[in-house]
Amino acid sequence: MTELRDVVARLERVEAELALHRLADNYCVAADHRDPDLWREVWTPDAVWDTGPDHVFTGIDAICAAVREQWRAFPVMRHGTVSHVVDLAGLAEGVATGRSDVIFHVNFDDGTWSTGVGTYLDEYRHHDGRWRIARRTVSGARELGPLHDRERTAES
Repeated sequence: MTELRDVVARLERVEAELALHRLADNYCVAADHRDPDLWREVWTPDAVWDTGPDHVFTGIDAICAAVREQWRAFPVMRHGTVSHVVDLAGLAEGVATGRSDVIFHVNFDDGTWSTGVGTYLDEYRHHDGRWRIARRTVSGARELGPLHDRERTAES
């Protein structure tokens, strides 16, 4: 019987890790494809989204309003999370933590693009039968500068 319990525990860990990786992907997909329903599903109702010293959004309504402002500011956004590592030490309590690096590209109204990088420090909670972000802190975000237009570069 102990062997079966060990297998079940291992399977629960694998499922949780896969779900948390999917959650990180869903965050990017929801933001980049302007999917407000998926965006709402990514977060716990009382979540905190800390994007910088003067930009801390608490609660799902504030987080949804903040992303709508980003959608208005940037006609196109693309995020990619890499090096996503999760810690399942609190799995039995329905909590976990994670860290991932992010590369983002944004398009401005004038057609120019900029790229940047940062790190997401996450707290996850199992809520309503699925994993969600309870807190995401953006750390070390910085813009790397505009992407050069290939046509302008070729003409120079």
